[in-house]
Amino acid sequence: MPGYKDWIDAIDIKVDYFSAFMKAWIAFNAWYNFSGEVTGKNDKECIEYIASQSNRFKTYIINLINAEDADGSAYRENIAKLHGSLLNAAITTQEYIGVRQSVSFAEVAVKNANTLKRKDYYQHHYECSRAHGKTKTAVTVKTTGVLVFCFEQDGYDIDVLRQQSGFIGLTQRQKEQCEECYRELTPYRITSVLESGQATKQIGAYNFVNDAEKISEAIVIILYMLRCCLAHGDISPDESANEVYKYAYEVLCAPLKKLK
Repeated sequence: MPGYKDWIDAIDIKVDYFSAFMKAWIAFNAWYNFSGEVTGKNDKECIEYIASQSNRFKTYIINLINAEDADGSAYRENIAKLHGSLLNAAITTQEYIGVRQSVSFAEVAVKNANTLKRKDYYQHHYECSRAHGKTKTAVTVKTTGVLVFCFEQDGYDIDVLRQQSGFIGLTQRQKEQCEECYRELTPYRITSVLESGQATKQIGAYNFVNDAEKISEAIVIILYMLRCCLAHGDISPDESANEVYKYAYEVLCAPLKKLK
C-alpha cells in the first residue's frame, strides 16, 4: 500500500493527470447524480446502470468507437494507449467487487443480472435466489415438496454455504447440484473484451472483441475502478500510473464533453 511519502515525491510530476482525471470525474459525477438520466442509490449503482443500460454517455462511447473520422480514430487510439499503460502499470484494487483484481480490459467485472436459478435433477428440485443483499439456497423433493436443505445468508460466499451442517449432510451429488446453481448467481462475472482470431476489432495495436457495446461497458467499469483507486490511495503515484490516468482522462473526457 503506498504511503504519504510516495505522494509527497509525486508533487513535482510535470503534468498531473491524477488531478485532471479527478476534475473530469467530478463533472461526470455531477451529470449522473443530477441530470435525472441515471438511477442508483450510490456511485457504484449509478456506474453499473451506465455500464449496462442505454444512456447518452455510453452511446457517445459506442459512437466514438465506431466512428470512421478523426474523432473516432483519436478515441480508439486513446483506448489502446490506456490498455497498454494498464499493462505496464499493473494496477490492482479490491474496491469494486471486494476481492483484489487487476484493472484491465482482460479482467472486467460485469454485474450478473441473474438473480434466480432453478433446476430439477433426479428426485430433487434445486433453487437459488439472490435479492436485497441475501442469497438463499434450497433443495426440495420434487414429488412432495419436502424441504431437504435451506439456507439464507447475507451476501454471496460459497465457502459459507459449504460450512453449513445441513449442506455437509447432503449427498455428493446434491452438493454438486447446489453449487452449480449457486455459481450461476455470482454477483459479478469476470470477462475479457480482448480477443484473438478473425472476428476482432483492431484498436491501436490490440485486438478487441468486435462489439462496441461490450467495449463501452468495460470502459465505464475501468474508469470507475481507476476513480476508486485514486480516491482511496490504492496506487503508487509514479510515472507509469500517471500515464494510465493521462489516457483515462482522455477516454473519459471525449464522451463527457458531448453531454453538454
